Amino acid sequence: MNLIIASEADTASINLRDRLLEMAEWEEDGEFDGGKIWNLSNDYGSFCLNGTRLITIKKLHIHAEGIDRKWVEETGINVENIVFLSRHKAASGRPSLTVHPIGNWGKADYGGQEERVSGTSPQWMTGLLLSIYKNRLPGYDVCFETTHHGPLIDKPTMFLEIGSGEDQWELREPAKALIVSLLELEPAEGVAVVGIGGGHYTPRFTEAALSHEMCLGHMVANYGLPSLTPTLLDDAIKASDAEGLYFHRKGMKKADYRKWKEYADEKRIRVFSQTDCNKRDL
Repeated sequence: MNLIIASEADTASINLRDRLLEMAEWEEDGEFDGGKIWNLSNDYGSFCLNGTRLITIKKLHIHAEGIDRKWVEETGINVENIVFLSRHKAASGRPSLTVHPIGNWGKADYGGQEERVSGTSPQWMTGLLLSIYKNRLPGYDVCFETTHHGPLIDKPTMFLEIGSGEDQWELREPAKALIVSLLELEPAEGVAVVGIGGGHYTPRFTEAALSHEMCLGHMVANYGLPSLTPTLLDDAIKASDAEGLYFHRKGMKKADYRKWKEYADEKRIRVFSQTDCNKRDL
């Protein structure tokens, strides 16, 4: 069973939730955190199957530590994957539709725990990027973001976001585009990798996933590299069930690339390039 989570503390999250309730068939199925549990009553894509649950929590979702365990304890229903419906905020204010994994390479200033990453599913998350790209709106960027913020969750988890400011958070059209993308979601084909290097908005990783059969799990931006340790990288690979690494080599300092390439060689972790992957047929 897959679980979709909205937050009362986030207007974009409620916008997305309301569009999801409008655009799919649901039945009430009890309560969680004082709100209704909604049970999806039809199959849509391969992710949104009959029995998928939708809940709304009171707190801001970045602080929903261990909600996968809490859900199982209270309902007795196992969770396979989690999607949080969320706002995206950026100083640029540029309209954007994003998806990303969660965790902290360093300090936990926005939920989660220091130097801990949550589970992620490269195939589902990349599939969602592809679906958003197919349903994209004029004037909106479509991209991954690198791994950042909480909560810390064991199960594979991704954030689906409207950005980048209040002007977009409550608009129906971008919310509908994201919900259509979620309802149509199919797992992407491709090799699963952890991405290292480049900026927060992952131009190289997004391009690689769109053009080739490569599925991104956790991603480390340049600003996260000073906090990255071998143990944390190993955790990210495990959490992503990744087959190896993919570097944004031209987007990194040469010293950082050499350091982590040497570590990969020492540990016999495969380093992939786009040419190792088939071209993707969008």
